[in-house]
Amino acid sequence: MAPDVLRAAIPACLMFVGAAHANERSAELVNSFQIFCTLAPLDFAALDAKATAMKLVVRKDVGTPRQPGQFAHSKSWLVPLKGGAPELVAGEARGTSGEVLSCGIGADNVDGEEMKQELIKTMKLGQPSREAATADEAQRVTSWQYADNVMLILADGTPMKIPGVYLTLLQQTKPSP
Repeated sequence: MAPDVLRAAIPACLMFVGAAHANERSAELVNSFQIFCTLAPLDFAALDAKATAMKLVVRKDVGTPRQPGQFAHSKSWLVPLKGGAPELVAGEARGTSGEVLSCGIGADNVDGEEMKQELIKTMKLGQPSREAATADEAQRVTSWQYADNVMLILADGTPMKIPGVYLTLLQQTKPSP
């Protein structure tokens, strides 16, 4: 093969290898998100027990002291995956306006648009209920109504062409009257 043809062919091949790897990473993250966040109702204690049983490394564990009717707690773990270690984050909060439970996964080495397309395809989401850039236009936030009182939210760096995503399942309930 002529050297000029070979020089032209190598970048083209690398583009396809990079695209396959990126799509694999998106699929890996969506799969992990489904396993940790969508197979059972959101439950902070259950997710904490699952992460502990899997011996996941705790990255952060922060919260406010529990008071009657009010508290906030967030805990995250590093999940060892082939494409890198995304952060699994669980949160729970209760206050006068209700209760919020969340489960999410974040990674800095994935393209936001590829992740969005993989999410739509794998989870059969359809059109988002809302998509907008943040006020500083650094991130795109896309959301879907996932179930009653449950939103699926994808935040990514697409507007600034920066890799990285944070995918969250958020359940909010109002206090009983």
